[in-house]
Amino acid sequence: MMMPELICALVLVAVALRLGARLPRPARAVLAALALVAALLPFPYGLSGWVLSYLSHFSLSSGLLALVAIQHRLTGHYWLPVRELRAACLLLVGLALWFYPMSLGSSYADPYALGFGDTLFSAVLLLVGVFAWLNRAYASCVVLVVAQLAYGANVLHSDNLWDYLIDPWLVFWAIGWLVRDRLLVRRAQRLPAAQPSLDAPAPAAARVAGQR
Repeated sequence: MMMPELICALVLVAVALRLGARLPRPARAVLAALALVAALLPFPYGLSGWVLSYLSHFSLSSGLLALVAIQHRLTGHYWLPVRELRAACLLLVGLALWFYPMSLGSSYADPYALGFGDTLFSAVLLLVGVFAWLNRAYASCVVLVVAQLAYGANVLHSDNLWDYLIDPWLVFWAIGWLVRDRLLVRRAQRLPAAQPSLDAPAPAAARVAGQR
């Protein structure tokens, strides 16, 4: 089994669990196991081969965030705080807004070429990772460091660092998550604050946070 197929399988499991979010927790675990087996079956029986043939490969960042989503759906708890996930999504969208227009010809500079082993580019990414760590944005730091380690180990088919960091489907997901996050925050701000008591329901902000 190759790493691209495994990353694709994790993404498919995360999607399946999102669709089955209203199922009880034991049923979600069964759904995750079935989705993982269905995704990892050899081609042409497995779903991963078909998805990769039509949608291309997913980045390592997609696999890491899919793991976080799977953990949340199976346990009901966030290993990754919302604040750090928000920072990671903002970083991904910021990279995409700079990377994709320039790579598609909006400038004579081609940032995609920097991914072919440019030492300065790798050093800048490591500095960004250190800055993220100092600001306690640990998720962004882990994504940057793990992607560079995986690139050095050549675990994906690509020889470009950008393909380890970002992919279009991940960017679309990050934009959608940020939009939903903003809507949930605005809804929490509009709801009246409940008076704390032993018999009172959970505060509005906590109820909205639980919907994430």
